[in-house]
Amino acid sequence: MAARASASSFLVVECRMPDTRSMSRVDTGIPGLDTLLNGGLFKGGVYIIEGAPGSGKTILGNQICFHRAAHGDSTIYITLLAESHTRMIAHLRGMEFFRAELIASAIYYISAFKVLEESGLDGLLKSIREAVAARKASFVVLDGLVSAEEFAPSPRAFKKFIHEVQTISGMVGCTVLLLSSTERAAGFRPEHTMVDGLIELGDTAVGVQSLRHVVVRKMRGTRQLRGRHALEISHAGIKIRPRIETLLHIPGEDDPAPRPIGPANFGVIGLDAMLRGGLPGGSSTIVLGPSGSGKTMLGLQFLSAGARDDQIGLYLGFYERPASLLAKGNRLGLGLDAAAGRGVLHLLWEAPIEGVLDAVVERVLRAVVEHRVNRLCFDGLHGFRHHAEYPERTRAVFSALSDELTRRGVTSLFTLETSELVGSGIEVPIDGVSALADNILLLRHVELRSQLYRLISILKVRDRAYDGAIREFQITDRGVIVADTFDSAEQILTGAARVVVDPEPQR
Repeated sequence: MAARASASSFLVVECRMPDTRSMSRVDTGIPGLDTLLNGGLFKGGVYIIEGAPGSGKTILGNQICFHRAAHGDSTIYITLLAESHTRMIAHLRGMEFFRAELIASAIYYISAFKVLEESGLDGLLKSIREAVAARKASFVVLDGLVSAEEFAPSPRAFKKFIHEVQTISGMVGCTVLLLSSTERAAGFRPEHTMVDGLIELGDTAVGVQSLRHVVVRKMRGTRQLRGRHALEISHAGIKIRPRIETLLHIPGEDDPAPRPIGPANFGVIGLDAMLRGGLPGGSSTIVLGPSGSGKTMLGLQFLSAGARDDQIGLYLGFYERPASLLAKGNRLGLGLDAAAGRGVLHLLWEAPIEGVLDAVVERVLRAVVEHRVNRLCFDGLHGFRHHAEYPERTRAVFSALSDELTRRGVTSLFTLETSELVGSGIEVPIDGVSALADNILLLRHVELRSQLYRLISILKVRDRAYDGAIREFQITDRGVIVADTFDSAEQILTGAARVVVDPEPQR
């Protein structure tokens, strides 16, 4: 009978397990973290934040406390053999989230090391229980879990301590963060299986760079964005940038076909004729070519042609600043200044230095949505790659970005620099990118009898006929002009003598 009663009790307990779909969430206020956690922490849960010294654990714990206190919660920050509260608060004063008026009114700092030293884990548990009850706290941070483990007489006693913390949090609905300097290199630890979530903060050396990251190792009761995500610490506090390819819509085989969009012309008569009217609307195009071959010029004419039809254009560059581009447009008569003044052209610039790919893509997509962009010139996939903390991500990020732009009906043009300045060789510096683009245009320099000539050709246009002939083009004070026929290009490639004829003015 006793066995039956025990089994019956077990079944009752199983039937009353909480439905995580109806459990309350506690948002952390850390930009990007709640996205990783699919909405935040669960109320009454216990979570370990783990990482090496300097990884940002203390800032993260305090930033969440200030956020919860600003929203009316009573919070407690308990330290165990950590830096003094005076020094810690002095460091926090420079952070944007810091609000002195919340200290001692909604955020309570308690040093519990003396209690731990004199009364052990039982005394620490009593202190936590009393503080939570006295302050009616709904959020608690225990900074220095490794110290509690050191005072545990046995691994069993430490596991019991974690269990008692869970009991306290569950009874009063108080969410608890346990900050531990134990590194992942230490391997599996029993407490990892007991808590509701495990979040790891890290700092990895990649070449000469030092890159901070966060990984959600475990999150009970909800899905999470797995893998490594960039973490930034600034005067604003901690900001997490989820990998952009995990956030954007993933195309499915049952997705409806994109809505038809008219062709996007360049305003370059010869090139538009080769494309049978222009690029397919909503497609992605890569313009390949060496330095000085006219990639940026072609991109500006693409945006200028759209502006004349009141199509909103966006330019993102990594090398030429907006003022320089507008001046160039004025010299060529492209009307970029007027287009910017009418709000149909927007120019962005990113320095080609160490950065985070996700930040660049986030900025582009925000501008696309805000300005309702129709055409995009992304000038410099090679500069974009310089932002890649892990260059092997470039292909996946480009794929996610181009798919999202197509889904939004944006006709996009990406320029990509090739390494060979002169010659017939074609080398795509980023593996796999060309296969992802709908269309590819190739610009080349060819040398003949001590003179350089420029050639343009179309390598592919998805689902549309095009003129595959190689044509000569020139960069003039009126912009790019493509020859009407391929005769001049044929003479250049065969080395035949030719007479240079000035191109007819563009209509």
